[in-house]
Amino acid sequence: IEEAVALADSLDHSPAMQRSFLKPKGLISDSVLYINPDKNGFAVWYTKPQQANLFFVKQLGIPCGKAAIPAMVWKASLESLHIYALRDNKKPTLKTPLYYAPFFNVYKTGRVCMGTVDIEISQHSTLETFMQAWQQYFFNSFFSHLIDEYCPVSVNIVQLWQEQVSTSKKFPLNALVKNNKTIKDLLS
Repeated sequence: IEEAVALADSLDHSPAMQRSFLKPKGLISDSVLYINPDKNGFAVWYTKPQQANLFFVKQLGIPCGKAAIPAMVWKASLESLHIYALRDNKKPTLKTPLYYAPFFNVYKTGRVCMGTVDIEISQHSTLETFMQAWQQYFFNSFFSHLIDEYCPVSVNIVQLWQEQVSTSKKFPLNALVKNNKTIKDLLS
């Protein structure tokens, strides 16, 4: 048994195993900003402003439904997700300023509280599968609370999402709050 465990451990750390994590299926998408494919690696990508289906717990008084969201930057590893907002629709550069993501369930650091969501991402995930899984986990979970009395927007967050879900207005970028980070800060 000890030999089998030692063999499994050595295979798990082999260069071939490490290289399969976050390997793209083909050409790398323009939305990908950075890939660290180490065993404990991560990826950073962005998404353009879009309409997204959002789910809210009843206690918030916000109906579930489609709403406009701003461009976002995602940083994910096997175990955690961090998200940030962008003020414009251009591909970010190292110097692009980041804003707090305008959602419930997000710490001031950008880390997302996934609550009871079971994260099941393989160490052998392709880059595309990895990114898609994290976005689905995020958008298919219920937004339920602010964390540590921190509000990520400059307006009443409940009223913001009540209006966004009930209209087809663009996301109000003036409600975003700068967080003093840039893309460069996410690469370590």
